[in-house]
Amino acid sequence: MAYIPFNQIVDALTELDEAQKQLLLKILQEPMDNQSMVTGKLTTLEHIREACFHDGLRCPHCLARGSFKKNGTYRGRQRYLCHTCGRTFNDLTGTPIHYSHYLDKWPLYLKCMEQKFSIRKCAKEVGISIPTAFTWRHKILHALFEIKEQSLEGIVEVDETYILSSEKGKRNLQRKARKRGGVAQQRGISSEQVCVLVARDRTKQTISEAVTLGRLDSMRLDQTISSRLQPEVIICTDEEPTFRKYCRINKIQHEKVNPGKKRYVVKEIYHIQNVNAYHERLKRFLSLFHGVATKYLNHYLAWHQFLDQTKTLQSISRVQEMFLHSLQQPMKTVGMRLSEYCDLQLLKLVS
Repeated sequence: MAYIPFNQIVDALTELDEAQKQLLLKILQEPMDNQSMVTGKLTTLEHIREACFHDGLRCPHCLARGSFKKNGTYRGRQRYLCHTCGRTFNDLTGTPIHYSHYLDKWPLYLKCMEQKFSIRKCAKEVGISIPTAFTWRHKILHALFEIKEQSLEGIVEVDETYILSSEKGKRNLQRKARKRGGVAQQRGISSEQVCVLVARDRTKQTISEAVTLGRLDSMRLDQTISSRLQPEVIICTDEEPTFRKYCRINKIQHEKVNPGKKRYVVKEIYHIQNVNAYHERLKRFLSLFHGVATKYLNHYLAWHQFLDQTKTLQSISRVQEMFLHSLQQPMKTVGMRLSEYCDLQLLKLVS
């Protein structure tokens, strides 16, 4: 590589526009961020406590508030006794890193998740076993999925997309195994397809969930989004009858586009292009993993949603946000029971 004098580099910087300067700054900071993530702490115990108890001190076991007393310490972390359920907890109880024996390896592992590495590559990079890498991933993703604070307002675009149902990793299948994903045995939309509903407003707040097997109905739609809609929203969809029925029953203003007749925009403002673009990004993300088991699909949807909403952040900030977000909602299950919990959630899609 040819040598360039330092003063020439400085002179060249004055010719860069603002966007180029920001990009250069991000590139220069990236190696320092990586080094700090590998050798330093992810965050302080004080920040962890603030994230875990952001809405006040509560018991992660029974979710009761206010009825506690201090009950000693555990590894430098304050322990509390809940008078309601009689159980003890500390700052990390009910979080993804509770019971972890390798706290020093979590920063690098979360960095691998931010880079969307596979389970095997995460295990190799961090120096842990493949089962541990799998468990850690789904602890984080389960915690992210349990956070349902998104509230949609104004114009809300709603549309569904379908993903082939998968029993990846399951033994003793009741059907013939599909090779490399394969195709559905039935034509069109059937119970072999998982309906993923995406609702997104113009402030980019997003709801993305797998809601049922087969076609979407108004009851599932109501269960998924009604509690998270602000008053006086305007629903914008395609001509699907389910959306018309839902808006009619709930007396919500409904604007319809018809892509089949090339009517993509109504009244110069109503369209579903944002949600369709989100579908495209989502399917590209899922393709990186060569198939996702349906029982874990909502975990991956939460992962993609987080990455999509934080794509403008620098790498270290993104990793810290992922970690702190995962602490904000007590996990409903941990450890080996997580797979059984996901099996029960899968049954809800069928029922």
